[in-house]
Amino acid sequence: MAGKNDYIKDVARERTYQNQNKAYDEAYFKWRSDESNQYSFNYVHDTREHSYMAGRGFIKRGADTAEQATLHNCLRLLGAVMLVMISFDAIAYLFSVYFNNGMPCNAVYFSEKSGLGTSDLTVCLMYAGINVLKYLSAILIYHVRTKLPLEVALPRGRETPVRMFNMNAVTIMLMIIVIGRLSNYALSRIFGLVSVDSVYIYMFNNGSTAAVHFSLVYNCIVLPVFCEIFFRGLVLQSFRQFGDSFAVIVSAVACGLSFYDLSYMGFAILCSVVIGVFTVRSGSILTAILMHSISTLCNYLLIYAGLVSSSAGRALSITVYLIICAAAIAVYSKLNSSNDWSFNIERSESELPFLKKLQLMLSSNTVALWFVCAVVMILVTMRFTS
Repeated sequence: MAGKNDYIKDVARERTYQNQNKAYDEAYFKWRSDESNQYSFNYVHDTREHSYMAGRGFIKRGADTAEQATLHNCLRLLGAVMLVMISFDAIAYLFSVYFNNGMPCNAVYFSEKSGLGTSDLTVCLMYAGINVLKYLSAILIYHVRTKLPLEVALPRGRETPVRMFNMNAVTIMLMIIVIGRLSNYALSRIFGLVSVDSVYIYMFNNGSTAAVHFSLVYNCIVLPVFCEIFFRGLVLQSFRQFGDSFAVIVSAVACGLSFYDLSYMGFAILCSVVIGVFTVRSGSILTAILMHSISTLCNYLLIYAGLVSSSAGRALSITVYLIICAAAIAVYSKLNSSNDWSFNIERSESELPFLKKLQLMLSSNTVALWFVCAVVMILVTMRFTS
């Protein structure tokens, strides 16, 4: 004889999250069970109950309908927060250009590969402050609105050590950096045919010792921490209720569109997808921060060496890239042959098909406005070679 609970469908209680500890699962379930929270998807229904509407017969409001409504709310919030971030980016860009002789201070373009310029250090400091406020505002708004528990927003993964896993993740990420740099260079040459300059690297365009040190700390430590807390912490983790694959894609697109350079944007999205996959596979936000910070630091130092001395920098880059490729192939082979590892992440933990969720994302008015504003920023910040 069937028990009473056999008829109850509770999507929040039925869901488990791979590679997470008990505290994470409990906090996520409690958050999703809050019926007053419009950003948490839950559906509890007795399958024996049906609603009758005159002229239409029995109406069943399924879990897919509930998920669609919650997904719409989350996409609307994400779009709104991204618009806030774009507003800060516009202010930072205009501030940088106005006080830095018409040139952005935190970007070295391919036309400037011969060496660093003389951007005002005070302007660089102010620019960094505006961007830190941007991330703090985004994190605060998103956290206050969603009420996502810290155990979920800043996941620690399983209780077992993940040190070796993080080393493997960083190695794979360095390989992606190599591929990304080559692709970025190829795209820059293509855009160069129509006189469009491309970003070589994001660092303060000032060769003074103080500026170099500050730029290194800001671009390789401060930004990666804030970036990952927001995109792979709050955004990815909150969207996991709609499926891990979709959550990785949403966080990657949001992060990639934060860069307004055509040749760099694809590189950023690719890196974000890889970081998102490894974050889900490790279950820890620390993995994302390490992957972002160490890979950026390595890329930063190699390019800085090339700006100081093009011949020495080229030789050093080739040597390091070959070492990274060899190490990445070994790590990939080891991970691919491991019985408990797969680069595939779960896709079925959702009531809606993946394509339907993408369609909802593209049809969201707030997301559409965010996309349009991102395109405007790309056009505004576009730089042409003489």
